[in-house]
Amino acid sequence: MSKTIKKIRGEEAAMEIFQIVKKNKLLPTKLEDLLPLSYIGQAAVSFHREKIKLMKSLDMSEAQRKATLKDGQDAGEMLLNIEARIGELIISERVRVDDGQPGKPRDKNGRMKAYLPKGINKTRSHQSQQIAKNPKIVEKIKAKAKANEDIPTKTAVLSEIKFENEKKRRKQAEGKRQQSRIIMNLDQKKYINALDRCLSILPKRPPKDWDDIALSEATAKAKIIIRRLEVFDE
Repeated sequence: MSKTIKKIRGEEAAMEIFQIVKKNKLLPTKLEDLLPLSYIGQAAVSFHREKIKLMKSLDMSEAQRKATLKDGQDAGEMLLNIEARIGELIISERVRVDDGQPGKPRDKNGRMKAYLPKGINKTRSHQSQQIAKNPKIVEKIKAKAKANEDIPTKTAVLSEIKFENEKKRRKQAEGKRQQSRIIMNLDQKKYINALDRCLSILPKRPPKDWDDIALSEATAKAKIIIRRLEVFDE
């Protein structure tokens, strides 16, 4: 029980800090300041999610319920804003640092070595950058959460990004398949047209009388045509 009480108190403290930042729009502009705030934000969102789950069992008025839900949604939105800002800074700092000056550490291809900030692993870096690069999807998830009386989450945003990327990939793959079919059909049509021209020009029967030179040349050409048509005998 004591552990549960400590956990609740810790989440309440985190929520209070988070609310102060949110209310005063104090979103930091440095990674080293954003990272601890993101952990506080996660604790605040966790607190709100647990509280919202218990709303039905608590004796709350409709006004209290709506206020609790709004606080949770605001916390979720702020946490997404923090993740987006982290992603933006990771992207911009990598570009800014690689200024082409000699003496900077580079890989075997001559590119600037990217060093992740302390406290961010490759997975976290990738996720934050994905959130930063997809603001429309972030807003879509925020709106969807409001419509469903839910809290917008990082997981929901990343799932939607994955879904949209897969949909785009399938659309591109289908476009390539259609292009291949068009090219294939054009090649087939070209070949058939060539056969039509041959049939229209070539007499139904060869001449009855041949001299040796003409017969030799005609035979050689006929053999070439036969070899090119052997595929249809398989």
